[in-house]
Amino acid sequence: MNQKMASLSITEEPKVDSSPMIDMVFQLILFFMVSSRLLTNQIDPNVEIPVAPNARPPEQAAGRIVIHVYEDGGFAGASRDKEPLPDMAAITEFVMRHKEDIEPGVTPKILLRGDKRSLVKYSKQVVKAAGDAGVNTVIFSAFPSAKK
Repeated sequence: MNQKMASLSITEEPKVDSSPMIDMVFQLILFFMVSSRLLTNQIDPNVEIPVAPNARPPEQAAGRIVIHVYEDGGFAGASRDKEPLPDMAAITEFVMRHKEDIEPGVTPKILLRGDKRSLVKYSKQVVKAAGDAGVNTVIFSAFPSAKK
């Protein structure tokens, strides 16, 4: 009997069943998909973002309130068609409304997407209107460029 057992262990290769591992990977993928929170920023393709050599992506995406500044001095939330902001009072009210939707403990921030041809005074107006709403952290959008 011992000789028969010895001959079986020599001729048979050990096999690993990988189907439980595949099941575990799919369960992990499903878990992370369900438990993660997707953050989408509404961006208007009509705004051409400037290029800056020191631009870098912000570390935190939570708490962003997106405001677009157009070349002609117009303002909007998601876009001119969906959320036009005709004046500073509308911007302040827009920021206050979105500030209430942000989770407690998360600092609200303005993501200012200014057109590269817009005047700086328009961006200053948005910063002032956001400050009037109690939001004093501003992120300026810019595309990174190669440093020279």
